[in-house]
Amino acid sequence: LWKGSIKLLSQQHTVNVTRDIAGSIRDLEMSIVELERLSDSTGNREYFEALKSKKLTLANLLENKVQGALVRSRIQDITEMDAPSGFFFSLERKHGQRKMIHSLLSDTGQHLSEPGQIRRRAVEFYRSLFRSEHRENDELLEEFCEELPQVSAETNLELERPLSLQELHTALLGMKGRKSPGVDGLTVEFYKAYWELLAQDVLDVFNESLSTGSLPLSCRRAVITLLPKKGNLQEIKNWRPVSLLCTDYKILSKALATRLGKAMEQVIHRDQTY
Repeated sequence: LWKGSIKLLSQQHTVNVTRDIAGSIRDLEMSIVELERLSDSTGNREYFEALKSKKLTLANLLENKVQGALVRSRIQDITEMDAPSGFFFSLERKHGQRKMIHSLLSDTGQHLSEPGQIRRRAVEFYRSLFRSEHRENDELLEEFCEELPQVSAETNLELERPLSLQELHTALLGMKGRKSPGVDGLTVEFYKAYWELLAQDVLDVFNESLSTGSLPLSCRRAVITLLPKKGNLQEIKNWRPVSLLCTDYKILSKALATRLGKAMEQVIHRDQTY
């Protein structure tokens, strides 16, 4: 529930901030033009100092705008640029356009351009590709597991104990930012910024999930996006599916993986753990 409320608040905040920044940039640009005119015509140092201050403020606002565009256009850094340009900000639009599927070929070579046809083609292709042909045999599985090494009783208790705030915080600090979030829209940077407020609630949810054996729906949902590969992009095989998972799910996964890593050498040879 709180994730939904936070998402709505964040979206509204983003809209308001974007509008305010755009207005501030317009006002600053108009002020700079006027101050440049006054400074050149009068030579008054006060106009010059005010002009310098306005330009610095504008540069800071544009820098913030650049950082947002960097994330959305998947560019890591800009090293040689005097000022943000229209070309630079168009990279974000080009990145989004490149990820759009405008048409696909059916399995018989027919061109599909309607959104519904494209969706059905993608679903059918990946459903067939990832369909499991394995049939479980409980008796064979049990027989196989009987011969496997097991962790000690002490280690097992350590593995099954409730999660701690320190484990979750360590996992969060080890995660890189500037990654696309999952369906809830909450990024790694968001959790790092507000961890002190969210930590206890996140811990309570995770420990309840471990005791019941069921994660919240938002942790079990993913946004599947298709990224273009090389080759003819009208062929669905040249699009790579990627699941965008929610950040809280990644925190839990990383914390559990770290805990499991301490017990791996009891059941797997050291050379097999890397």
